[in-house]
Amino acid sequence: MNVIQLHHFKIMKKSTWKLTLVILFFFLSACLEKEKGVSLGTSVMEKKITMTSSLVDGLKVDIYLISEEAVEGELLAKAMNSSRQEIGRSKQTLALQKDDAKLISFSFDSKVDLDKVTIFLIDFRRK
Repeated sequence: MNVIQLHHFKIMKKSTWKLTLVILFFFLSACLEKEKGVSLGTSVMEKKITMTSSLVDGLKVDIYLISEEAVEGELLAKAMNSSRQEIGRSKQTLALQKDDAKLISFSFDSKVDLDKVTIFLIDFRRK
């Protein structure tokens, strides 16, 4: 190997090492991002409604609900922080027949600070 080839080899070796570190950094930061859970509140569970799946995608929360009995009401999705304080809210009207199911989507205002949200709580509005 001549001096020029050796110099190019050293540069490529350093570049590969730096690229590996950058990829590792992005992989680790993606793994460390906490997934935000979705939970049903007591008023929903009391009406014999179960949630079989949920998906949180930024400011949108999708849930699939199954009811044993007919139920109607206004559902609230509450964005909760680590102190279990509500920091955002979205609502949807729910109407399910006996032995019925539905995919429901909640959209939150862009002003909700997603970094502070630890869980989304689904509950009925109090009457």
